[in-house]
Amino acid sequence: MDALIKIPSSEFNEDVFKKIKALIKSVGNAEITIAVSNKTDDSFRNESKEEYWNRLNKSVADIEEGKGVVFTMNELEAYLHKKAL
Repeated sequence: MDALIKIPSSEFNEDVFKKIKALIKSVGNAEITIAVSNKTDDSFRNESKEEYWNRLNKSVADIEEGKGVVFTMNELEAYLHKKAL
């Protein structure tokens, strides 16, 4: 399972951290990457139009192939509760 969790720094708190921690435990052996970025320092600005469309089309294909999962915080909480049982 791959998960990308993006939240504003103003919303990152102990409760969110605990939910992410529970998600990591439910996965088992996982690699975790933590990235902190300033929205004004967007690394995608330097990509060409072709690179952008290639990245976008790959993302769409991944979702269509079932390679992505999108959770609301409520859905994530329900998922983690179910995994804990």
